[in-house]
Formats: sequence, structure tokens, C-alpha cells
Amino acid sequence: MSESSPDGMSSPRKDFFCGVVEGFYGRPWTTEQRKDLFQKLKKWNADMYVYAPKDDYKHRAYWRELYTVEEAEHLTSLISAAKAQGITFCYALSPGLDITYSSQKEITTLKRKLEQVSQFGCTCFALLFDDIEPEMTEADKQIFQTFAHAQVSITNETHQHLGRPRFLLCPTQYCSTRAVPTVSSSEYLTTLGTKLDRAVDIMWTGPKVISKTLTRECISEITAVLRRAPVIWDNLHANDYDQKRIFLGPYCGRSPELIPLLRGVLTNPNCEYNANLVAIYTLALWAGCSQDAPTHMDSVSWDIKLERESEEGVCEDEAPLTLNKHVYHPRQALRLAIDEWLPEFSIPKTAQGPVIKPQPPIGIGGILSKI
Repeated sequence: MSESSPDGMSSPRKDFFCGVVEGFYGRPWTTEQRKDLFQKLKKWNADMYVYAPKDDYKHRAYWRELYTVEEAEHLTSLISAAKAQGITFCYALSPGLDITYSSQKEITTLKRKLEQVSQFGCTCFALLFDDIEPEMTEADKQIFQTFAHAQVSITNETHQHLGRPRFLLCPTQYCSTRAVPTVSSSEYLTTLGTKLDRAVDIMWTGPKVISKTLTRECISEITAVLRRAPVIWDNLHANDYDQKRIFLGPYCGRSPELIPLLRGVLTNPNCEYNANLVAIYTLALWAGCSQDAPTHMDSVSWDIKLERESEEGVCEDEAPLTLNKHVYHPRQALRLAIDEWLPEFSIPKTAQGPVIKPQPPIGIGGILSKI
């Protein structure tokens, strides 16, 4: 059941989480931007942030390296800032480029890295195995039946070692077009569903890497295979595959009626932090709703009516055109987001702080490589 917040936005149900995954390729956001994000997430009743910037070289390319004192202080301050706003800070690690799953030394290194972050105050973790080749070393082939068994083994062991905290996994087959041969007959996905600890949530991007729509049918299909409700890693507003484009439209193509079928939704938005208010605000608004606006409201005439409303919310030629707070309409959500965004344009901007050193080229592209 949704609840209302002081600003009038409804809160998602308590077992559903909603927020942002900083999971794109390119310059990571700054400390100041992330702390600003935490404040906005709290204000809008979202509750999770996943730290997974592909170009933090200690997140992916050099995942084995521990953080320095300076880097540790940076992460500790972020985790504390998130907690102060009631936001779950989830630290993600991407070891899949070169890990040897059967090596006890590698597993110990992985555990040590996540243990270090847990000492910073982090209580939620994720292992990401996206955008890697589905191959094992010869040593791994001697131990594990399949690639999926290797990933399940290391995930379950790490989850148990850390004391079974909140934990997420991004699979290598993370959308329908990457499932081999299909979602329902994928040996890889079936193994995750049957062997992975049921307390570990699994991420899914939908029918495609960037899914224009999500339907009840596609969610039901992956749920049956994974034996758990998926967490949607939503690339709807992602632009790291073409940063000449910025996506400023509202969250759409997903009915709020899907929410009971999902564990959560995390948007992976534009690389440019300041361009993301509409994307994040409208997702949070969507998460507090339970139904779509009636179909007739999708027409051009409805859009025109919304544009003609006065400041009092009354259309020039009709009665008030307000929707029930549990009904989501993308066009109205966009208008509300713009109203929320406009005051920020009058706030003086200070110079951005330092950014995390980007990783060296490793031959792996962004979303462009996934399409």
C-alpha cells in the first residue's frame, strides 16, 4: 500500500525498492552530485543508490585493489551521507573481466575487497557480471559444470561470508536478447534460479538492453525462470552509448501495475548528472502509483489540456484536471518534474569537485557494445 509524504508524493510499498544505479561508462559523478542525489531521493520517496561507475577503475578493471586512505574516506563520507537521508547505499563490484572462479586466492581477494567496504559502513552489496565473455579458464572448467555454476558458487560464498547482507547480482545474460537460446530455455538463467541463494536479488533490463516497454508477460517469464521477482536495471534514460544525446522525457512504457511483480527498479540514467531530474523524479512518482491513467488520456487532446491548465490547476474550459495520486500519467509527471526542476536554474553553481580517476582502456564499450 502506498503512503503519502509531506510533499504529496506517494511512497512505494515497503518491500519494493526504487532508486538509481550509477552504472554507466564515462566520467563518474562527483561527491557533491551524489550527496545532492541522496537528498533528492529522500525527498521523492526513493530509497536506494547503487555505486557501480564503470570508469572507477577499482570497481571493474582493477577490482582486486583495495582503496587507499583517501579513497576510503571518500566512500565512507558517501555511505554516511546516504544513511543520513535514509538511503540504502549498495556497493557493487565487477570482477568478471578476469576472475578465476576456482581460485581460492581470487575468492579471498574478492571477500577482502568487500570486507573493506563493509568497514566503511556499507550494508548492501552487488556483484556484476555484465558485459563479459561467457567463458571460463581451463582451471575453472575442471571445477565447475558451467559458467553459471561458477558465478553462483562465488556469489553464494561471498554472500555467506559477509553475514548474508542485502545482496544483488547482475547476470551475464541480463535481458531477453542476451538469453541463450531463449529466456525460458536458458541453461544459464535456469541455473541461477535453482542454485543462487534465494535471498540474493537478480537484476534484469527487460526484453532488450534498452527496453522501450516492459510488459506483464515479459516479467512473468523471467520470474518463472529465476524463481524470484527481478530487480529492473532500467536503461531507459541511459546515454553512455551516444553522449551527443540527452534523454529528458518522463519515465514511461512501464505500467505501475507491474510493481507488485517486481523486487525493485533502479534507473541507470544520463551520464550528465544535472540532466537527470526528470528521469529520477518521474520514476519516483511512478513507483508511488498503482495504475495507469485511462487510455483516453493518452491522446493529444489530453496533452493539450494539461498544457492549458492555469496555475491553480484549472483548465480554461473545463473543471480541474487532477488525477488520483495513485494514477500515473507520463505527461502530467513530466510537467510536475519540470515544476520541480525550474527553481534549480536560479541557484548559483559552484565548481565541481574532483572525480575518480578513469580506468585505462580495456576494449569494453558501454551500452553501444551491448546493442
